[in-house]
Amino acid sequence: MDTRSFINAQAERALVLQRLAQVVAQRPYVLVALTLYWTWVNMAFQGPLFFPPVDLQGELLLPSWVGPVAVSALTYFALALNYRRGVALFKHKHYIAALAALMTIGALAAFAWIELGESRLASPQWFALYLVGSLGIGCGTAGLLVEWGRVFGYLGPRDVLYFGIVAMLLSALLICVLSLFPAIVGRVIFLVIPLPLAWCWSHFMKNLPRASMLNHGLTTEHHLPIKFLITAFLHGLALGVLLGESIAVSTFSNTILLNALSFVAATILLCLTAIFVKMDFNHLIYQVGFGIMATGSLLLSLVGVPFEVGEVIQLIGFCYVHLIMWGLCSYLTKNFSLSSVWVVAWPTCFLMLGQLLGGGAASWLVQSDPDYWFVTIATLVTFVLLGSALVLISNKNLPTGWGVAKPGGSASADTARASAVHALITECGLTPRESDIFTLLANGRNRKYISAELTITEETVKSHISNIYRKLGVHTQQELLDKVEAQATAHQETPSALPLA
Repeated sequence: MDTRSFINAQAERALVLQRLAQVVAQRPYVLVALTLYWTWVNMAFQGPLFFPPVDLQGELLLPSWVGPVAVSALTYFALALNYRRGVALFKHKHYIAALAALMTIGALAAFAWIELGESRLASPQWFALYLVGSLGIGCGTAGLLVEWGRVFGYLGPRDVLYFGIVAMLLSALLICVLSLFPAIVGRVIFLVIPLPLAWCWSHFMKNLPRASMLNHGLTTEHHLPIKFLITAFLHGLALGVLLGESIAVSTFSNTILLNALSFVAATILLCLTAIFVKMDFNHLIYQVGFGIMATGSLLLSLVGVPFEVGEVIQLIGFCYVHLIMWGLCSYLTKNFSLSSVWVVAWPTCFLMLGQLLGGGAASWLVQSDPDYWFVTIATLVTFVLLGSALVLISNKNLPTGWGVAKPGGSASADTARASAVHALITECGLTPRESDIFTLLANGRNRKYISAELTITEETVKSHISNIYRKLGVHTQQELLDKVEAQATAHQETPSALPLA
């Protein structure tokens, strides 16, 4: 790299950091609320950092997050099916306060179950407390994440990543501080978090177009995103297996600090790959994120490697993919006029289902025979993640444009081009295969590349291209590119139903 290129690269990085600081400084209440929410979720679902396992007697332990995760999965499923009919509820002025109250009641019941019932389900009163805690935490958290989806759809993927990175770092700092105190201090903090979270929410929502955010995407036709759901399920499955296996490994004293360090490492990696290098969603999720999680699983399967090493790598991959998925939900909501409730609820439901399946199975198996199942499950997860990454990184997601989009790149350019491709596919009635080929053509790919990428002959590609040209009313690839650019320009000049932040 010559001196001029090096200076330009340094200047670009400085501008990115300046933009990040400006975005966060403009909406401080968003940052505080997101930090509190991220801390709450990690303490309740993805650790859980301060919640001991359930003693079912007979020397069998059950992860305490099973109840809240199961309830939240059902809640997301209900919200996804009723994203249009639920608008009347979402519009209620006290809706966020009700969610915060629900979370507080759930946390209070969980607190009493842990401190008074000693995390047991042996008697009806302790089971009732655990059930109330699971309902409050699961339903409240799910409802609030759907509302975060509206905010994410308004901000756009790049700003979502900015807020997510800083909020995750602050959350890691808070968790590190809490790790210095007895576990009961963390449980008390968990109990009070919903109150300042709701207060911050009410402040930043005053400056956002709530009406347009609530109505956004309600008239758009929605199709179930199979690939997105599979990705979310595998994402949750990997975390569930890790948490299920950890129940047989006595590392609680180090768990809190290790989780916090994993968050920090994930944010640094995300800055490098998504913001500075500007990789696309395909490579961010399937090559980097899934690759890291697979590496963590592989290390867990190796005899002689400390459990903590694989645990940290696995958590880094999970946190990394989690933030990328937030950016992807924002991208789909903003660019394709989809309902944020629908976009967020479906994949999160499948993520929770994956965590339940992986965590439940792993915890039961490793307690029955830890020496055998620990290595077996970790090895299996490694191959599942690597194999699925190879399959899912294909072009099946290109018709919707999100695979090649860059969350850390220019928001206006990505939005305009992806929307133009999506609009032309719909307007011209292209078939799924024609849509794949058209998207590659719109990105400047030639017949040889398309043939190899889609595993079809060049003659078949040529035949599809002829049909595409006929439907678009063009004769050459250059005319096709000009048509896409014209459509993208029109999109940029037309005000969006959901204004850019």
